[in-house]
Amino acid sequence: MATNEGEGLTECRPGKSEGGALLSVCPAGVAMTRREIVIQTTISQTWRGARGVARGSAATILLACVLGFTVNRQGAVLSAQETPLAQPSLSAAPPATDQYLINPNDVLDVYFYDVPELTHTYTVSPSGVIAVPLLTQPVQAAGLTTEQLARAMEEAFRQSGRLRRPEIAISLAKTSPASSVAVEGAVKTPQIVPEIGRTRLIDIITQCGGLTDDVGTNVTITRGPLALRTLRAEGGITTPTFSIAISKVMDVTDPGSMTSVWPGDRVTVERERPDVYYVLGEVRSPGGYTLKKGHEELTVLRALALAGDATGVAKRSQAMIIRKDPKEPQGRQEIKLDLKRILMGKTPDPKLQADDILFIPGSNPKKALHTLENTPGYIGGAAGTALILH
Repeated sequence: MATNEGEGLTECRPGKSEGGALLSVCPAGVAMTRREIVIQTTISQTWRGARGVARGSAATILLACVLGFTVNRQGAVLSAQETPLAQPSLSAAPPATDQYLINPNDVLDVYFYDVPELTHTYTVSPSGVIAVPLLTQPVQAAGLTTEQLARAMEEAFRQSGRLRRPEIAISLAKTSPASSVAVEGAVKTPQIVPEIGRTRLIDIITQCGGLTDDVGTNVTITRGPLALRTLRAEGGITTPTFSIAISKVMDVTDPGSMTSVWPGDRVTVERERPDVYYVLGEVRSPGGYTLKKGHEELTVLRALALAGDATGVAKRSQAMIIRKDPKEPQGRQEIKLDLKRILMGKTPDPKLQADDILFIPGSNPKKALHTLENTPGYIGGAAGTALILH
C-alpha cells in the first residue's frame, strides 16, 4: 500500500486471493477486486503525473475530466475482459422439411458477386451434380436447398484456391418434371401441376377442377424421392405407394384432408367401373350407354330418346326389358312393354338398371318395305306397284 499525502489518494497493492478472486485490503479494511485495483492504480498514477502541471483551477477541472474518461474506459476494458464471449454454434440448423430441395434436371441461376464472368444458368445433371468453371470436380446439387448449394460452392472455391472470398447466390429458374405432381384418373382436368414444396392433396385435386362423376373409392399416391426422404426424416409412412379413401381426403373435418404430396409424386384418382345399359333393335342408334350416377334415374322413354328414338318399322307395342335375374331358369327376366301406352301416360315409365337391355322389335313386312324404299331408283305407285330402274 502507498499513500500520496496531501492529495488524499491511497494506492492499494494486490493482496491475497480468496476463492480465485484477486483482492486487496486497504487501510480502511475494504476488500477490492482486480477491476477496482486497476482503476484505483490508474487514478493514482494519472494524478501523480499531473501534479507538476495541474496547479491552477482550470487545469484542475481539465484533469478531473481526463480522470473520469480514463476510469470509464478502463472499466469498460475490464468488463470486456472479465465477461466470456458467447461462442457461435458450429453446426447449422437443418433446413425445414418443406423447403424445396434441388432435383436432377432443375435449372439454376447462379450469381457470383465481383466475378460476373462466372454468373450463369446451370442445369443439374441427371446424376444430380453441376459442373462449374474453374472447379476440377462437379458439385453435388440434388437433395440440397439453394442456400446449401451456394455455401457448398463457396467452400469448393476456397479449397481450390481459385477464389479467396467467394460470395454466391442461387435461385431456381425452372423446375424439372420431378418438381411437379402428376395427377391422373377421375379428375376433370388431368394434368401435371408444378409444385416446389409440400402441398395438400385436396389442393392439388382442386387445381385439376375437382372430381368427376365416375370417381371411385380410393386415391393412390406414388411417392417420389423427395417425399420419401422427407417422410423418413419426419418418421412418417415411407412406402412407395400410399392409398387413402377419397371421401377422407375431401372431408375437411377428417385428418385425411391433411394428406400431403411433394414434387415428384404421382396421384391416381380411382375411377369406378361405369354401369352400362343397352338399347337394341329398331332404334336409330343402337348400342351400349353409360348409366351416369348422380343424375336423375334413367327411364325407358329417356333411354329411347338417347338412342335416337325408334325407327319407322318398330313394333312399339312389343318392346321389352331383358334383365339379369339369377332366380329365373334362364338367368334373365323379360319385362313386356307397350311404348305407345307409356308415351300416352296410361302405363308407368319403368326405370332401367345397370346391364338392362331395352329391345325394340321390328315388323318384317314393314322392314322389307323400309329397305326397298331406301334403295336407289325405287318409285312407288298409288296401287303399291313398284318399278326398279337400272
